[in-house]
Amino acid sequence: MKQIFILIILVTTISCKGQNPNQIRFTYENFENEILKYEPIQRENVSDKDYKNGLRILNDTKSTVKNNASLLNDADFWNLTMAFLNFKEPKSNIEISFRKAISFENNNICSYIDAFGPSSLDKIIPELFYEFYNSCKEKSSTESPIDLKSYSTKNSLNYNLVLLIDKVSSSDNLYRKEKGKYYEDSIKLNEQRKLDSKNQHVIDSLYSQHKTYIGNSLVGKKFSYVMWSVIQHSNLEMMEKYLPVLQHAVKNKELDLVPFKMLIDRYYGLKHGFQIFGSQNGFGFEMADKKKKKEIEFKYGIE
Repeated sequence: MKQIFILIILVTTISCKGQNPNQIRFTYENFENEILKYEPIQRENVSDKDYKNGLRILNDTKSTVKNNASLLNDADFWNLTMAFLNFKEPKSNIEISFRKAISFENNNICSYIDAFGPSSLDKIIPELFYEFYNSCKEKSSTESPIDLKSYSTKNSLNYNLVLLIDKVSSSDNLYRKEKGKYYEDSIKLNEQRKLDSKNQHVIDSLYSQHKTYIGNSLVGKKFSYVMWSVIQHSNLEMMEKYLPVLQHAVKNKELDLVPFKMLIDRYYGLKHGFQIFGSQNGFGFEMADKKKKKEIEFKYGIE
């Protein structure tokens, strides 16, 4: 009888090995609530680096929304999708997370894809990815150009400033629109660098004139990201100069927090080889440890 009891314990122990007691079965309907309770295990085919990166993104997202599922937005679901890629989650889970991200009206997911590439979504969920991304491009090509005069009048903005920042925006993204070809074409790469240099001089000039970030108050929500984008594509010296300016802009609701985090990651990645929030996947930057992360969050007033 004692031998049988021991055998039962052994069988139970073996059968439970490798199972995740916190494993959640995600559905499209329960995803918002269940993701905030999710504590993923590290799969055998997931490296320590990828697991830590994914865990950091997941925990940062939980912290950002203060564990309130109703506060999750398109950027949060995009980040969760990136976390799932790090965890090598099943295709079904990655698809659910991506569907959530693109479900928001006027979402920014196409812009994220343009900025960071498809992040292997084109290979893991190609049907959904290309259906969405191609529709973005079709919509973009058929949309009528914005009437800058009406936009300026409606939002009580300086038309000449809006006109200038629109030109900066167009040139900042001129060759980056063709992301795959852009990095393989040295001519386009050099031409974009020339445009970047001109844009940096324009931004420096505007800042000297206005003594503040060129954001919501001066150019409206549509163009609030342009100054950030030029800085994001600049050099360490310019990034370092404007990080406090962007910190102040976020505090005063002139710029969203997400692009500010991206700039912090880019700056620390290029200067020190590590990032804080995991927004710069694909650049080979390590993730900062918890102590360094808290230190930098405190420095820039990020809760």
